[in-house]
Amino acid sequence: MKRLALMATTLSTCALVTAAAAQDAPRKCEKPNFANPLFYQPVEQLPDSRLRFRLCAPDATDPRVISSDIEAIPSGFDGKAAGLEMTRDDLGYWSATTAAPVPAGTYAYGYRIGGLTLADPQADRFSMNYRGVSSVVEVKGPQGAFQSFDAAVAHGAVATIEYRSVSLGEVRRAHVYTPPGYDRNGTRRYPVLYLVHGAGDSDDSWTSRGHANYILDNLIAAGKAVPMIVVMPAGHTVFKPGSDLFMNKDFGDDLLKDLVPLIDRDYRSIADPAHRAMAGLSMGGAHTLAWGLPNAGTFGPIGVFSMGFYQPGQEERFVAANDAKLRERAKAATPVYFAMGKSDFLHAAVAPTRAMMDRYRIQYRYVESEGGHTWTNWRSYLRDFAQTIFKIT
Repeated sequence: MKRLALMATTLSTCALVTAAAAQDAPRKCEKPNFANPLFYQPVEQLPDSRLRFRLCAPDATDPRVISSDIEAIPSGFDGKAAGLEMTRDDLGYWSATTAAPVPAGTYAYGYRIGGLTLADPQADRFSMNYRGVSSVVEVKGPQGAFQSFDAAVAHGAVATIEYRSVSLGEVRRAHVYTPPGYDRNGTRRYPVLYLVHGAGDSDDSWTSRGHANYILDNLIAAGKAVPMIVVMPAGHTVFKPGSDLFMNKDFGDDLLKDLVPLIDRDYRSIADPAHRAMAGLSMGGAHTLAWGLPNAGTFGPIGVFSMGFYQPGQEERFVAANDAKLRERAKAATPVYFAMGKSDFLHAAVAPTRAMMDRYRIQYRYVESEGGHTWTNWRSYLRDFAQTIFKIT
């Protein structure tokens, strides 16, 4: 009987091993369904940090890997075809590998099939754009550790909130980061950073692509930044003919009249300018110039990432509308952080923007980095800015 039991156990174990091996073995690319799911790694980081993309799309013709974040993937701005060309292997999978290593960081990507750019159906991370979604991949490496999840440190929480904007007469959305320990400490109050996204993004982007929550977690754990609440508003409003992306009054009204009061009412914030900062990238930098810089009575520290006066007459209109408020900003003497990449297509906006602040004797720190209009820079700017805006006690 013992021999029979042993034989049965051995056969059962062999069957499990065989089944597992069959599942792990390369499987022919076919149309997946619930009974026959496809298990494969959609993006593989090779030992030299190149990325290999795989796609099962049996009916696709000429798919390409598309990314505005990954420099190793052609952008199309140089007149050449955008994206990486994919080739089909013996099992029917489309694949492509970047010619150069990809620096450590987090990147959005997708596939262009039949004239449409689509998210990777096998991805497990996604980012909401202004319209649609992108799939997301993180390339691991020491240089990107500051923006990566670290199991050894305490982590905050990110909530999605919806609220009624009386100013706009509509329901709006924001993401809110609360630092580690916020829920356990019911009396402590925290400074607040309002952090705005770019024109192609949404209020989800600063966490899904920017990893703002991990950046703050790691800085707080290292004692380099004060525990703070980070509010990430929706930078877009309902489009109206003649609306100005730079001086978007609807965004400003909602921010100042609805969102800031809501956060001060519903969260344990320190409700004064010294403990309330504003920053943004690209379009969000424009919002920060338009509604943060002139409002020293609401926002203290200011951060402008990859934005400035880039259109003819923009500076003159801004100054004419905000002369008295800019004088108040100069008197406030709170820190202004202005950052731009050397190869950013908006680099020409640096000179007139600095000239305006020099004219009003607004104190600011200018940072010029390598690279261009990229999340690689914006994550680094946030890391830098977050360490200086509130005093560590």
